[in-house]
Amino acid sequence: MPKKKKKARPKASTYVHQPEAAAARDAVGVQHNHFHAPVDADARGAASLVADLPPVEAGFTGRASDLDRLKDALDPEQDGSAPVVVAAGMGGIGKTQLALASAHQAVRDKVFSRALFVDLRGYTTPVDAHRALQALLVSLGVEADTIPEDEEARAGLYRATLQARADEGGGPVLVVADNASHPDQVGPLVPGPGGHRLLVTSRERLGALAARQVAVGTLADEEAFQVLVADLRLADSDDERIHDLQGLTSLAGACAGLPLALRIAAGQLKNAPDLEADELAHTLTQGADRIAHFADQRRELQAVFASSTARLPGEQKELLALLGLAPGPDISTTAAAVLVGADEREVLVRLRGLAASHLVTASRGRWSMHDLVAAYAATLAGPKPPARYARAQRRLLDHYTDRVTDAGQHLRALPGRPVPDTFTGQGQAWEWLDAERAVLINAAHTAHRIGHVRAAILLPLGLGRYLDRRRLFHDQITITRLALDTAQRIGDRLNQAGAWNNLGAALRQVRRFDKAINAHTRARDLFQQAGDAHGEAMAWNNLGSALGEGRRFDEAINAHTRARDLYQQASDAHGEAMAWNNLGAALRQVCRFDEAINAHTRARDLHQQHGNTHGEAAAWNNLGSALGEGRRFDEAINAHTRACDLHQQTRDEHSAENASAGVGIALGGLERWAEAVHALERAVAFFGQAGDRHSQGRACYELGLVHHRSGSPSRAVPVLEEAVQLLASTNDPHRHEQAREALDKARTAGEEELDEEAS
Repeated sequence: MPKKKKKARPKASTYVHQPEAAAARDAVGVQHNHFHAPVDADARGAASLVADLPPVEAGFTGRASDLDRLKDALDPEQDGSAPVVVAAGMGGIGKTQLALASAHQAVRDKVFSRALFVDLRGYTTPVDAHRALQALLVSLGVEADTIPEDEEARAGLYRATLQARADEGGGPVLVVADNASHPDQVGPLVPGPGGHRLLVTSRERLGALAARQVAVGTLADEEAFQVLVADLRLADSDDERIHDLQGLTSLAGACAGLPLALRIAAGQLKNAPDLEADELAHTLTQGADRIAHFADQRRELQAVFASSTARLPGEQKELLALLGLAPGPDISTTAAAVLVGADEREVLVRLRGLAASHLVTASRGRWSMHDLVAAYAATLAGPKPPARYARAQRRLLDHYTDRVTDAGQHLRALPGRPVPDTFTGQGQAWEWLDAERAVLINAAHTAHRIGHVRAAILLPLGLGRYLDRRRLFHDQITITRLALDTAQRIGDRLNQAGAWNNLGAALRQVRRFDKAINAHTRARDLFQQAGDAHGEAMAWNNLGSALGEGRRFDEAINAHTRARDLYQQASDAHGEAMAWNNLGAALRQVCRFDEAINAHTRARDLHQQHGNTHGEAAAWNNLGSALGEGRRFDEAINAHTRACDLHQQTRDEHSAENASAGVGIALGGLERWAEAVHALERAVAFFGQAGDRHSQGRACYELGLVHHRSGSPSRAVPVLEEAVQLLASTNDPHRHEQAREALDKARTAGEEELDEEAS
């Protein structure tokens, strides 16, 4: 049967070619061969139409999984599939290019006989469905003067014409409706039966449509890197910067996987042949106005984001501006309500509105922004924000400070002691601190930067115990110094003392002992001057620990004794127990093992009496070490095992593994070699994964000794070599020298073993 002749295209006099009229787009570089419908006086917007798809932008790369998802969603043969597919994502995410690539692939694969493209300009001068239908009908060969004005009649003619062209062309038609901002723009464009599909791109979810949703996210790191390489290679295959792996990786990171940002960055490199990638990356990540640097001759990321926010309701715009002032990578719904100063349910509605526009992302009750959206949001309050913004920011910082204070009381509380009802118990306090950790660290920096004294001091000090238990010592050092700076500036002596004390404890953990001793000495003197005997006792106790780590054992014993006596005078049994435990550790180092055992036993009993499980665990562990040094290995194993169990109860996995290593050492003392090796190998692996090089080095040293003593010097050598290497970098010259001596002995024994085998 011969095919029917296609109707002629409209005369050129009806539609004027205007390439310069192309609207700004979230994906750039498309070759526009648009025919614009004439604009009537009602100015409802003209649809940019391409009868055949524009080409995919040169250098398009990646998106393999997204293309697969779109292919599956558009498949007319799939049972129960929706005729409409919405590819939604934030502005600049590359939805247009992805849709074009998918459409071209579908036509090549003969899934569709042809594809039409219409730009609905949803974020500049939106095109309504009435105009879009007219443009589509004309492209399908319908004479303009025969197109009905009635909305339903026009939509019906569109569906009928699609089917007629499908019959002529040998298959269904794909319509790509780009840049929709409202369901009303695309509702009448939904095709009828026959396998036709409507692929819509939007920055909104368009949930009112009965459509298959395909979320378009940022590019993976490798894909982002390849976008830059492809763009540079396309311009000049000899560009040496193509091979700058480190620089282009940094630049891709600065663009945070956003295709438009990557294209702009590549354009800036091409415009400046002398500009290195890492230099541009630095420019794009620094300063409050970093978003303004994402611009070239024809593209501007800030304008794309501005067009997204321009359509938001006023309350959502205000919320986005406030979120730009909030510290940290995300925010809880509760904290957002505090920031806004409104009911949580009201704020939740606004947050969901921003999420529907892909300006924020929701995950388990928390809300985050893409890095570049956050940079844009931070500019919305302006260079001189109104007073309400400053009040909101301080209100949020006070909220975090109060919560941290309450959580800290739960972490320190002994059984039966009153605690704030903010949290149901220690478990919930830990969970909240873990969830908010990055936010709280950033909040401390923000408070210091804006001069909010209360939060700048109390937030870092309140986080001290948490950061210590989570072994986040570098964070603790950084924010404690901020608290110290603020306390010194306002002459707050007690909080200066508290900051010096916390700083010393963190410095000791990173093995900077001289600085730790200095910090604790300053804390002690300030507490003495303030007449705070309890604080002075605490500082003496911590000073003793730092002195002991610095191998100044006699001074350490004196400091712990002073601390114990002060705690006893203050009837503080909890503090006294800690001082006894630390005193025992110092006595053990000078081989006064019986006295050490007595001190640790006193500490254990006091902690037991007052229900301090974590303190009791620490005392059991040190008692095990003292018993082991006294060659009472069975008792040592029992003590370390008890410590391990108690530490696990308090969710202190690091201390539990340290106690488990103590079990391994004692097992070696009993020549239970296989069990000792198993325990110590596990400790080596745990501390390695935890990034604790000193504990890993010590465990390697003990493991090497076990191998050597069990008659396997050849197995001991590589383990001791690792111990030497680890301990060399952890400021422990005494243990490092021990490991070197043990390594030399193991090597000698290994050589003798080889000689015996050879003979």
